[in-house]
Amino acid sequence: MYKFKQDLAMAYFPNCSKKTASRLFARELKLTPGLLDALRPTGYRPSQKRLSPRQLKILHNFLGEP
Repeated sequence: MYKFKQDLAMAYFPNCSKKTASRLFARELKLTPGLLDALRPTGYRPSQKRLSPRQLKILHNFLGEP
């Protein structure tokens, strides 16, 4: 099951607008040590809109469940 990145951002930042949540989520991806390195082998690109189940698992391992 794929999930839209914006929906995941809203889950992590529920009290923010979609735009702000997306920006904060992108910042977390950049600032969390090792996260982007772990996502790269899955084919992750910062511009992609949907996240694969494997990418979601990696995100949850680094950031915790929303």
